[in-house]
Amino acid sequence: MRLLAALVALVVVLAGCGGSEDRFARPGAPKTSPSGEFVAHAESASEVRVTDRNGGDVFRKSYEYATSSRSDGIGVVWLPERDQLWVLVPGDTSERVEPGPDGVWTAVEAELPGEITRLG
Repeated sequence: MRLLAALVALVVVLAGCGGSEDRFARPGAPKTSPSGEFVAHAESASEVRVTDRNGGDVFRKSYEYATSSRSDGIGVVWLPERDQLWVLVPGDTSERVEPGPDGVWTAVEAELPGEITRLG
């Protein structure tokens, strides 16, 4: 668990350092999914929203409980090859956000895939 916390913190810090391709959504800087069908919004340091291409909400969740005692906030990034959003909560966990077979978007705790850990 400590290794995951350290890894999440490292990815969030490195993502904030800039670079040629910042794929993380930030307040005021949403990121479009690989298919172009959805947009991830980091509404604040603790809230995530996904909209369809017409701006309708398909997912919204607050992570305030996990970030209330921290100032570094969450990381929000799409998997490079599919419409699967990853939410990195420093010191806590990571969640995969994607539509199920019924089309309803949900978040589940999951281990970070290599494509996300290599972003730094």
